[in-house]
Amino acid sequence: MKKRTPLTDRVNVEPAIINGMTSTEANYIAVVSFALSLLVGVALFIVTGFWPLLAVFCIGGPVLSLWYGSLYLQTVKRNRPDGFYVQATHIWLSKLGIIRCRFNRHDRFYEIGASINLTFNPPLEMSADSEENVSKNP
Repeated sequence: MKKRTPLTDRVNVEPAIINGMTSTEANYIAVVSFALSLLVGVALFIVTGFWPLLAVFCIGGPVLSLWYGSLYLQTVKRNRPDGFYVQATHIWLSKLGIIRCRFNRHDRFYEIGASINLTFNPPLEMSADSEENVSKNP
């Protein structure tokens, strides 16, 4: 009888809660969408004087944002390591000076000649020009 091995690589990974979105990502989306929904709800309350609009926007806005945000993140996060976008967003906010960076970050080359590339493009794309150059050079 063959023993089953545990999936130890999944122990330290934050579990997905909605369509592959983690709770950290859901918290970020919920806070931003609640603030925006509150502003829209207050503006509509001031214009119309109908207070249930405030409750509808403050409850419905974050719920819809979480659902559609999770569907968007599901397509964007495909083939990326766990926590990539949380770390990339953190580094982006630290470059803007909004928060303090928790990571060692610099824009220089390492001694081995590699650079940090935080683009959101797939890592192994080759253009037709680079394939022609490779075939021409022996």
